[in-house]
Amino acid sequence: MKNSNEYFAQVAGQWDEIRSGYFTEHMRDAAIAKVNLPPDAVVADVGAGTGFVAMGLAPKVAKVFGFDASAEMLDVARRNLAAFPNVELRQSPGDHLPVPDGTLDAAFTNMYLHHTPDPAGAIKELTRTLKPGGALCITDLDTHDHEWQREQMADLWLGFERDDIRRWFAEAGLKDIDVDCAEGTCNACGPDGTVEPLSIFVAIGRKA
Repeated sequence: MKNSNEYFAQVAGQWDEIRSGYFTEHMRDAAIAKVNLPPDAVVADVGAGTGFVAMGLAPKVAKVFGFDASAEMLDVARRNLAAFPNVELRQSPGDHLPVPDGTLDAAFTNMYLHHTPDPAGAIKELTRTLKPGGALCITDLDTHDHEWQREQMADLWLGFERDDIRRWFAEAGLKDIDVDCAEGTCNACGPDGTVEPLSIFVAIGRKA
């Protein structure tokens, strides 16, 4: 099984094309809209990849920090986001973010959690970076049985139960927790060429 760094280094140049089948601009923008960000917000996109979520955030807020462990993905992101001077990209693992406590108005992750060894720990680390009242917004896969995604895409988790997400949010100190269906599906093409849509959740909570 590939690890995440190997996988994303290999596919960085093709990721924007690959990604387009998994999650859409409409799904991204609907999730961002649910957070109701003020125009002076300072936010982070964790597991930023090639900058898909950061690109949706940049026109709406004052500052976007994009963090990703893959230098190759960030190289593509810098090209994609060159028109946005309010975006700052940094290479960093998501479980040790170079952000002081209580800094951010919101943190976003899209399809990041299923690559983390410790999802509950990752949620606590994301929560640490938030100001009181700041929002965490996670979009990721519901539980599924596509075992091939472990080998082909370096997925550590085959999605998540929504009750686990709610519990991890609460344990991290988040309130006003809402876990609902995202506006779209992940249309993953398996090794045999068949495409099976997987459901995606959007989870939002605010730091107490």
